[in-house]
Amino acid sequence: MTLTTAEKYLLITERIGKKPMLRTRFTSQSYFVLAVFLDLVADNVIQIQDDKVVFDNNRQLPDYLTIFVKELTDCLAKDDQLASALTPITSWDIANQTYDGIGSQLRAAKQVQRVIFQNNLKPHVIYEPTDSARTAAKSWLIDKLNASVLDTAALNLFEILVQMDALKWVITDEQERTRLLEKVSQQPGLKQIKAISETAAEVITQKRFWLDSWLS
Repeated sequence: MTLTTAEKYLLITERIGKKPMLRTRFTSQSYFVLAVFLDLVADNVIQIQDDKVVFDNNRQLPDYLTIFVKELTDCLAKDDQLASALTPITSWDIANQTYDGIGSQLRAAKQVQRVIFQNNLKPHVIYEPTDSARTAAKSWLIDKLNASVLDTAALNLFEILVQMDALKWVITDEQERTRLLEKVSQQPGLKQIKAISETAAEVITQKRFWLDSWLS
């Protein structure tokens, strides 16, 4: 199984700088796991109807989704509403296991480089995208959005970037960005993606406030 939204999100988002985006930044990590969630919805592994979520336990998934599957299954056993099903996207363990799995695959495809980053005396393995892979991922998104029939993974990624207020850093031309926002808003497939993403944004915000309160 290829988790296209999550792969492209990593290639576009991950940067080293002062702090790696997907190892130390809570919001970026959470949206990365949301990308995985949306990929599984696109592949009908996760199905949503009337705000109720069903997970297909019979589908063969990558080993690096074991923690995700366990936490999602546990959440759905207690409450099958969408907000409950999205609770795992804020999990540090899920984000890191998924990052290592997808990062390793991208490294095998020579799209990222394995870098050791030292943070608070603790080394972290970071999968830093090559310049060519990052550029290709941005071009992929724009090309897919300009197609006559829009790719679901591209819609997923586009909506995540909108929720993160990060679209302007990927599509830098304001007129093009405005045009694509208008085009995407008219796509029938966007309704569910938007509903999931907006609920996810609420889940992420609630968890961030809880973390801020706990750390203060």
